[in-house]
Amino acid sequence: MARKKQERGGEAEGKGGKELKIITVQVVTREKVLSNPRQMGLLYVIDKFGPIHERTLQHLIYKIQELGYDMGYGDFSVVGEVPYSPSLKSDVVALLYVGFIETEPTMYRKLRVTGDGKEALEKYEAPQALTDTISTHFEELRNLASIIDNQVDLQVRRRMLQRRRPGRLF
Repeated sequence: MARKKQERGGEAEGKGGKELKIITVQVVTREKVLSNPRQMGLLYVIDKFGPIHERTLQHLIYKIQELGYDMGYGDFSVVGEVPYSPSLKSDVVALLYVGFIETEPTMYRKLRVTGDGKEALEKYEAPQALTDTISTHFEELRNLASIIDNQVDLQVRRRMLQRRRPGRLF
């Protein structure tokens, strides 16, 4: 655990000084990621289906869990048919931080596994139950990923067009 110091400006409870708040955050290292089966399983899924949008990844992991393999993301919320897990988002950030995945430099910003990530996957064997679930339902999962990725691509293109045409109402 590492400690982060944060200073708040202004008066602290009527006193004339600054308030110092100490926050404890988990330090992310490659060794910790390699020893975390949930994060390594996530890396395996990104490698198998990537490059992939983060939103598509949320749908995919949710579906894998529905199919019977528990990846450890029990905190999914589904709002308007869109699943979201804060712990999955945190694991994506950890994989980005250690350099096992990266975002494509294109406007679509899809996640993909780096060379270091592929080396880590060679050393780490994904759980057999995860690989079995994915191979059994590969076509269904790939189709789901393709549909959602295309929807996100379309939304990104629309946003880019709207930015290029300022002042247009329609």
